[in-house]
Amino acid sequence: MVVLNGLAALNSTFFFLTMLKSGIVGWLMMNTRAPSIVLFVIGFLLGSPVVMVAACVPVFRYGAGGLFAFRWDAYNLIPQIGHILMTLAVVYVMLYVLRNRAWRTLGLGLALGVAILIPFIVAQTWWINAHPEMLEMLFSGDW
Repeated sequence: MVVLNGLAALNSTFFFLTMLKSGIVGWLMMNTRAPSIVLFVIGFLLGSPVVMVAACVPVFRYGAGGLFAFRWDAYNLIPQIGHILMTLAVVYVMLYVLRNRAWRTLGLGLALGVAILIPFIVAQTWWINAHPEMLEMLFSGDW
């Protein structure tokens, strides 16, 4: 799950930086799945269930949310596969929490994840409102 999500993050990063030519800030603001996955991978590599749970907050928002935000057509097939992998990563972590009855880990991770996600959403909203042409270009396929 970690490897597949990592590869999906690399693929989307490549798309945003090379094909869409979004720049680093544009990539960060429009390709929110990659930084979310990076946090998930870091938590896995560190063996930190708290960080993995924290990563689940943005991974779920952008992964499961992406399943509904994007169309299911040929153009969006690869991103949708990435969204499915992200959703499966959340299921994996939640099963870990349930099996181990790691309620403290769940609470700390969710608090950390929300503390990361909320300011990011604010910054992302400001950036998108200031650069609507980038979002339009992304969803129109005119890149």
